[in-house]
Amino acid sequence: MLRIATTPAIWTNEDDTQLDAGVKPEALISEIADLGYEGVEDGRGLPQDPAALKDALANGKLDLVASYHGTNLLNLSVEEEREAMEAVVARMKTVGCQTLILREVSNAIFAKDVPMSKQPSLTAEEWDSFGLKLEQLATWLADQGITAVYQPYTGTVVQTPEEVDKLMMETGPNLFLLFDTAQVYVGGGEPTQVLTRHLPRVRHVHLGDVRVRPLTKARMSDQSWKEAVRNGIFTLPGDKDGSVDFRTVMNLLTASNYEGWLTVSAGLDPERTNISEVQRLAYRTVAGLAGRSQQAA
Repeated sequence: MLRIATTPAIWTNEDDTQLDAGVKPEALISEIADLGYEGVEDGRGLPQDPAALKDALANGKLDLVASYHGTNLLNLSVEEEREAMEAVVARMKTVGCQTLILREVSNAIFAKDVPMSKQPSLTAEEWDSFGLKLEQLATWLADQGITAVYQPYTGTVVQTPEEVDKLMMETGPNLFLLFDTAQVYVGGGEPTQVLTRHLPRVRHVHLGDVRVRPLTKARMSDQSWKEAVRNGIFTLPGDKDGSVDFRTVMNLLTASNYEGWLTVSAGLDPERTNISEVQRLAYRTVAGLAGRSQQAA
């Protein structure tokens, strides 16, 4: 069964904390529920105390569909990384969350005022070590009933289609893929092609869209990723200026019998966007594609 979620990061950006709609956690959960969503991913916009989060989710009749941890495996051992994520794992267990999104952040530039051309990369030797550590970490998480999904992301060592392919070759069987339409697109990939190659490894899905004109401008002027986000490279499903072929993406997921969450997600500037309006349109769009139009808010 396909279920639809969203992320508080649309209101309170995780990478650029100046992008903040100023919505209190309880009000945010209420708004997400009123929009029709059944779940929400974790983030700084939600109550930080695990018990308070559990109560707030129950009041909104929402599931916590995924949490997040930025790894530093290029600098830390697996044991050190496990210690660093203990609080996240404990929080997940408190609220019954079983999916953890991983992303290497040790040398990432997505939250810095650094030109996007300074994209970090890995050597062949670093790939060997990185993949092994990720798989060991994912195996430890699996033993605790948690599915680890890796998110390719702009400004990190896994962004391009080739890097996604390499990641999938260097890991398995316990590390899975978070397929993110917007991140694949800005990473230079055609989302349906990347999805086709890695469908068996997909365990979580983010649906975000991309505006080509501001993205092209950002690349030509070598903006930072923070600047590019503020200038509107990302948008949500339903935007007529978006470029992702969501219908084919959904057809591929359905044909592969994917069952799980579809999370509406993209980096937006709340000062330039009516978040409630675009979220409502995004929900209707995704619900329609998932064959759930009758439930659209």
